[in-house]
Amino acid sequence: MKTLISRGDFVDIYYKFYQSDLTKIFSRLIPSTSKKRVTKSWDAVTQNTNKNWWAIPYIQKRWNKLITGDEEIEYSEYLIKKYFSRRKNLVLLSPGCGTGSKELKFAIFDYFKLIEAFDLSSERIAIAIRNAKENGFSNIIYSVSDIMAFNFEVNKYDVVLFDSSLHHVRELEFILSKVYNSLKDDGLLVINEYVGHSRFQWSKEQLNVSNVALKLLPDDYRKRWKSSRIKSKIYRPGILRMIISDPSESIRSQDILKEIYKKFNTVEEKSFGGNILHLILKDISHNFIESSDESIRLLNQLFKTEDEFIANGNKSDFVFGVYSKKNSSNID
Repeated sequence: MKTLISRGDFVDIYYKFYQSDLTKIFSRLIPSTSKKRVTKSWDAVTQNTNKNWWAIPYIQKRWNKLITGDEEIEYSEYLIKKYFSRRKNLVLLSPGCGTGSKELKFAIFDYFKLIEAFDLSSERIAIAIRNAKENGFSNIIYSVSDIMAFNFEVNKYDVVLFDSSLHHVRELEFILSKVYNSLKDDGLLVINEYVGHSRFQWSKEQLNVSNVALKLLPDDYRKRWKSSRIKSKIYRPGILRMIISDPSESIRSQDILKEIYKKFNTVEEKSFGGNILHLILKDISHNFIESSDESIRLLNQLFKTEDEFIANGNKSDFVFGVYSKKNSSNID
């Protein structure tokens, strides 16, 4: 079931007014190209890090555990040790790199002679360049580019990494073909992505379970970002508002794995949920940034709900995957 306009759209608009984000609201209503609206949306994410559920340290540890088997080991280190420990002079490409934090985590290893990364947002790229310079990395090249216009050079890359960027791509078939050709025969496609319902058109069951779990949280942990108001209900977002806000957001997310499987072999794939946490923690994540006995207890409670939801036959909304080119012998 798809929702064109929902009550939740008006709730979100109200809280943006309440949080004094008037300029952002009006800027979205001014006619502009889809590319400009996407850039504005990504710049806003950069400015409000603590309101994002993925910024919660205890959730990051959960993801590490589910992906690498160790809550203290991030997937970058895991990939290096498992697939590239015997290789040198690697070249990595990271489309949609944002502020460049993930590229730094690869650059600390000696295996990479070059890391290329690009993003549509010039503001994010400026931050990425500054961070790389401050950390002394000269092997990272950041640029401003649209993925549709980027020159994917044939047979150039050992790794192409999509970290929370592929779900913004409409032309999946075209881009994955470009990626396939740009990878060396022994190259790997790596994703860390939202692959759930396109345009966040969550199922009734997902919404029901999330709303029940939300109401079990104490009021202090349901206070909205920059507000004393309590988050009381989760709504499926309206497609129209999503298009106005960010035309690229999860535009074909549910097709990502299907299209990858057509061109690539699955080397490994790890599910790490998000089905319940994503919905519940939107706008209240800041209450969980600082760890305490109570916040950890509540998060563990949500983890259990999410694990049970997935165990009941529901596919994970977020996936970490490593894929090789079909008809290639590429894993040592």
